[in-house]
Amino acid sequence: MFDLESLLHPMPLDQFLRENWTTRGVVLRGQDRDRFRPLFSWDQLNHLLNFHRLRFGEEIRLAAIGRKIFDKPETPEEWIRHCQDGYTLIINQLQARLPAIAELASAIERATGHRSQVNMYCSWPGQQGFDQHHDDHEVFILQIEGTKRWVVSEETYKYPLDKYNNVSADTGEPKGPPYIETELRPGDVLYIPRGHWHYAVAGDEPSLHLTLGVTCRTGVYWLKWLADELMDEEEWRRNLPPVVGGDTAQLADHVRGLMGKLAALAGDEQLVKAYLAHHLTTQDSRHREVSLPSQSGFHPLSTDSAMRLRQAHFNPVKVDFDAESEQHRILFGTRKITLDGAPAELIDNLFRRESFTLEEAIGWAPGFDPAEDVAPLLRLLVEEGILLEEHPRRGEHRQASQPGLRHDGQAVHDPRTHATGPVPRAGPDPAERSPLTETTR
Repeated sequence: MFDLESLLHPMPLDQFLRENWTTRGVVLRGQDRDRFRPLFSWDQLNHLLNFHRLRFGEEIRLAAIGRKIFDKPETPEEWIRHCQDGYTLIINQLQARLPAIAELASAIERATGHRSQVNMYCSWPGQQGFDQHHDDHEVFILQIEGTKRWVVSEETYKYPLDKYNNVSADTGEPKGPPYIETELRPGDVLYIPRGHWHYAVAGDEPSLHLTLGVTCRTGVYWLKWLADELMDEEEWRRNLPPVVGGDTAQLADHVRGLMGKLAALAGDEQLVKAYLAHHLTTQDSRHREVSLPSQSGFHPLSTDSAMRLRQAHFNPVKVDFDAESEQHRILFGTRKITLDGAPAELIDNLFRRESFTLEEAIGWAPGFDPAEDVAPLLRLLVEEGILLEEHPRRGEHRQASQPGLRHDGQAVHDPRTHATGPVPRAGPDPAERSPLTETTR
């Protein structure tokens, strides 16, 4: 599996972060020209074009310097005709379509703490898709097939924000010479910092590359988060004073008071912790992994002691422990589960291990009833998409019954089911929820 360290090899990660990240582009030559082919290939491109419905403008685009497409080509046949005319073919958000690229994007998000996405660019010999431009995110180019000549110049405006919404000023193109002029070959990587100008021209054969974009959160993002947090406080919801007859003295005093309150927040460690939890649990660009039938609420967990559960992919989870209340809090996205009196060994292992068996989970909670405490907790975590049940392969035995369990594997009655089958419901039934849990949605 690829991660930021393997993409940068042979440059050490700490050197890259110190010398290049957000400040200076760099070319990293790959020692294996085939190293990115497990991520993407001509075969996978053809599969997407032939078997996936791609909406033009959102999921698939076409670009050629100095030319515009005035119609809206919606079929593969129309896209191919434009390719024959030299247009670069672009497919957006590959991390939402291909597991290997989803794993790559998730690994980059874990390494940087910021969201990422992966787009594909397919260009034709001697063709240029875009004029010189800059992006509002960090860019990694992964060359897969063919060659491409890249030219990179210094920024003219530090840290541009969303240029497509006209947030950042347009300061014109760079005046000085480029500091990178290079030809990427298969296996090479080019890093381009946010705001640095660049353009590319395909070599003498068709070119295929992936662009890994990392959209970093900024101080402006944090201020917007803080504003949302402060909406719960009456003082911040009050009207600003009226301006009567053009006299702004009262308004000025009020604004100074608000600025003083903001300054006082600098010492609020709970606010810092709240943002850190938000940052870590909302950095993933994908939705949480889902798995049916386990998450449906109608599918009982297996009572086989060898049944395995694993961590859900693409699902940043943060676990905090409040010593005063003796509560564990599981934070994921904008959701929270509170555990009262849960054994530390159980919680530590549930979220530290990649996978575990039901028998192991029971062993981590000595003194707690497997049927009344452990099973309902595990079922809740499965239904919330934090844990996933690993389904046995065809032909393997699966001992299944209602969600309760004992050490001997015997079924325990589940009050949410009738003789005719399960009753639909939204969320765990309080009557059957583990005494350990309380869910905040």
